[in-house]
Amino acid sequence: MSYQVLARKWRPKSFSEMAGQEHVLKALINALDRNRLHHAYLFTGTRGVGKTTIARILAKCLNCDKGVTSTPCGECSPCQQIAEGRFIDLIEVDAASRTKVEDTRELLDNVQYAPTAGRYKVYLIDEVHMLSNSSFNALLKTLEEPPPHVKFLLATTDPQKLPATVLSRCLQFNLKNMSPERIVKHLDYVLGEEQIEFDEQALWSLSRAAEGSMRDALSLTDQAIAYGSGQVRADDVTMMLGTIDQHAVYRLLLALAAQNGAQLLAEVALMAEHAADFGSALEEMLSVLHRLAIAQSVPAALDNSHGDRQRIIELASQMTAEDVQLFYQMGLAGRRDMPMAPDARSGFEMLLLRMLAFKPVGVAELPQQTLAQTAAEAPAAEPIIEQAAPPQETAAVKKIEPTPVASKPSDTPPWETQPEAAKPVVSAATAIEETVASPAALAEPVAVVETPVVEEAQGVVAQAETLMRQAASHSLKEMVASVDQVSEPVKVIEKPEPAVAINTPAEAEKPASSVADMLAKTAPAEVLPVSQPAAKVGADRVAVEDRLPLTAEHWSQLYLQMPLNGVLRNIASNCVLQSFDGKQADFILDQSQATLFNDGHKQRLAGHLSDYLQTPIGVEITVGALTAESPAQQRSRHLAEQMRAAVELIDNDPNIALLRQQFGAEVLPESIRPVMTDPA
Repeated sequence: MSYQVLARKWRPKSFSEMAGQEHVLKALINALDRNRLHHAYLFTGTRGVGKTTIARILAKCLNCDKGVTSTPCGECSPCQQIAEGRFIDLIEVDAASRTKVEDTRELLDNVQYAPTAGRYKVYLIDEVHMLSNSSFNALLKTLEEPPPHVKFLLATTDPQKLPATVLSRCLQFNLKNMSPERIVKHLDYVLGEEQIEFDEQALWSLSRAAEGSMRDALSLTDQAIAYGSGQVRADDVTMMLGTIDQHAVYRLLLALAAQNGAQLLAEVALMAEHAADFGSALEEMLSVLHRLAIAQSVPAALDNSHGDRQRIIELASQMTAEDVQLFYQMGLAGRRDMPMAPDARSGFEMLLLRMLAFKPVGVAELPQQTLAQTAAEAPAAEPIIEQAAPPQETAAVKKIEPTPVASKPSDTPPWETQPEAAKPVVSAATAIEETVASPAALAEPVAVVETPVVEEAQGVVAQAETLMRQAASHSLKEMVASVDQVSEPVKVIEKPEPAVAINTPAEAEKPASSVADMLAKTAPAEVLPVSQPAAKVGADRVAVEDRLPLTAEHWSQLYLQMPLNGVLRNIASNCVLQSFDGKQADFILDQSQATLFNDGHKQRLAGHLSDYLQTPIGVEITVGALTAESPAQQRSRHLAEQMRAAVELIDNDPNIALLRQQFGAEVLPESIRPVMTDPA
């Protein structure tokens, strides 16, 4: 007897022998057990996932001598003939080779006749998407209302090419790709029954190469058996498939984690001796880095689809998460640059050396010893008893009493509140503040007793940030007064600004003012809020006496009083009124805004103008070069002027200057936002 390949020999003969596709099998088994059978079934999925196999098993279930059942006996004449491919009432058609309408009509001529040997006449049409449109049209009526003794089983790898009329007449089942774990489990069973020795790592390599197809996995296993002289070994499978040994990738990553450049180059040289594809090696490294990132961030989400879950977990504990992310990003960039390298090996080596050279800033190294070793080696610590030193007054360090500033209780800044009690020691933040306020103190050393310095420093930083925000807010309010578009002038209440006095050595005994007090004394004049312009409303709500005439000068204000929105509002803002004779308005639209313009916009704009002017108006819009400034251009110019004014006011503001001088502050240009006075 001739040899039968594994893919055919181990084709499932019943639903219980199927590997995977439980979501499809459950629906079919329940339908068979309850005798709720459809007249047409469509099975979709990639190659080698079981479409034809399920269709043949379903044909057995329909024609078994036991009756319609989900567990055919496999011993009766219909079951055996279907398994051998010679059952007369199972008509298998390859649509790829019979695409003409004449073939379909010939096939359907016999539909009306009763089955010869079975209970049902089953038409199994494989690759049905290859039929022509005429063939589909000839099939539609019979597919929708076939005789009661006919069942259609359709299979395809490309359901998108099927007409919606065909899809609506079938029960559709989408078969999934096989997972690597399921393929490995099935190959383990098959090779065990065949009594062939194998390595588990070889099965994982075959399952990844099969890409979800069980038939491809069995075909590759046949090839691996022949290549390995009756055995399936990991080295043989790697050579046969031309893939990269995963252990080499692990060794490369370990050398990167250990910052061992010599080991890196040695591993690359070893890979070159086996004629490795360095592009595939980089892809495999990226895959491993991806799994390492998952193991470090969400360990529970790490699957065993590559058969290396335990190895990945061990490797993840030896690399920092920052290194993994950096290596992955460099690998992506290196994959793009690989074709530009003089040769694949030098490009791969350069990428590894780049990974070796760069390291994220501020990332601590992994500990070189366990916690138990660290605890055992650490000397016994003796209790340290500290006694707070009594407060000492020097010329540079004094008790500072903040000078309160009159303001509303709700607006009192945190640095102006009185402390509950004087601290027994002087903090570092207070000493720095006094030093800045009194230059004479710089001549003598500062005795600072460190208390909770971190909290004090954070308080000083918070005070500085609050002052900067208040100064920027005052400056922006002052800027409003300089813009011509504001309807009402800004009312300013002038307050005398006391000069900032610097303590001299003779005044060292006087209480020194803090930096916060100095900034508070130089606060700008209070600015009353500017009245906001009234919100624009629709044309139906604008009083007759407030409506503007349709002229080129008034167009920038008139279009805002009409209820325009979306694209139409954008088109109106980029138009210039060329002429208006009382009945016809001619506009010119900026060429840069003509992409979304159509004739419907002219009709809609004419309707709004007619409602606004209470008279029928015709509109003509021509795309071309503008002869005057459009409303959109006016708005852009106004906003640019406001932005320049805002930047100038920020640069000239004395509070900002003081913050720059005392704290080294910088103004971020992108953080400046002018107050928009343009109603658009």
